[in-house]
Amino acid sequence: MLRSTPSDSGSSGRHTHRRQARAWVWFLLLIASLLTGCSFARSVSGTEPPLQSTEKASATAEPTPTAEASATPPPATSTPTATSTPSATPTPQPTATTVPRATPEAIRAKIEVVWPHGEAPVRDADRANITAYLISVSSNDAPPCDWEPTVRLWAAQNTQPARPIAVGQKRMIATGGRRFPAWDFNDVDVSAARDPANKVTFFATVDGVKTLHNVWVHAADARTIFPQPDVPAGVVNRRPEAVDAKIEVVWPHDDLPVDKAKLANITGYLFKSGTKQAIPSDLKWSPTLRLHQSTNADTETTEVYSTAPIGVSRVITSENGVSFLAWDFDNVDVSAAQDSLNKIYFWLSGDDTLTYPNVWAHGANTPTIFPQTDVLNSCK
Repeated sequence: MLRSTPSDSGSSGRHTHRRQARAWVWFLLLIASLLTGCSFARSVSGTEPPLQSTEKASATAEPTPTAEASATPPPATSTPTATSTPSATPTPQPTATTVPRATPEAIRAKIEVVWPHGEAPVRDADRANITAYLISVSSNDAPPCDWEPTVRLWAAQNTQPARPIAVGQKRMIATGGRRFPAWDFNDVDVSAARDPANKVTFFATVDGVKTLHNVWVHAADARTIFPQPDVPAGVVNRRPEAVDAKIEVVWPHDDLPVDKAKLANITGYLFKSGTKQAIPSDLKWSPTLRLHQSTNADTETTEVYSTAPIGVSRVITSENGVSFLAWDFDNVDVSAAQDSLNKIYFWLSGDDTLTYPNVWAHGANTPTIFPQTDVLNSCK
């Protein structure tokens, strides 16, 4: 009987262990192969990116950058865009045309033309359209384009006190490449002047502004022919809210005719407006009356306005026994009327008193004959 030696048994054991080890290696290789195949399959299907290394595996744990990164503000050294910098947007500034202009302290109001409807002569006209310009005293030109004053037309028949009768409608005139405003008064009643014994006097004023105006007389014969002075019916017992200021007489020195006289004395009365109630000497109110004048179709000048003579009051007694105050203006220059082409218009105003004046025309021939209208520079 054969017996194995120890060396044989050890060799057999070593062979057995090798076979087992190789079997485990092949088993592990099979497992690894299967795992690698699954991983590759998953990579191809797109469900999971293949992991090639530990570093790449860990990289997948970091969040993937998104498109928001492009909205990250540029570095501080970058120049900011105008749209993202509030100060880059300029603050709107008002333009010159939107800035309200100050109301002038004084203005010239000049009636430029009176057009009877249908160009009818005075004796046939019932209505007329009247246009007035406003002219700056300081620049002798058009006032600001955006000025919107209230311009009033006044009218008086014969020697009666004038009353405001209409408010002008502003329009822009374009002529000779210039553009400036005018004020129209349409459909004005002039029918009274169809009677040769009557005349209708017009002038314009601006509310709230010292106005230097001209006078336009619509008549066949516009001269003021020595009317009969008013006779007061009585006197007031307190200061009236408004007065009628009436020139009652213009006396050339030495009773000279108009074309010879150089000086004249002028007398005016005050009445409570709308009445024949005069101002008594004991009322303890004696208003300051000023005498104004203009020549032909021109407005009163600044010099004449600023030096308008102040009347001197005196007490007179009317033929019906009423004692009241009258105001005298002596040594008034009327020499311009020595030229038959000239006419002088006179009227009164009261300081701090609402005054409705009449107009006295001094001249040899005083109708206003369609003068050449002014052409002003463009307003601004």
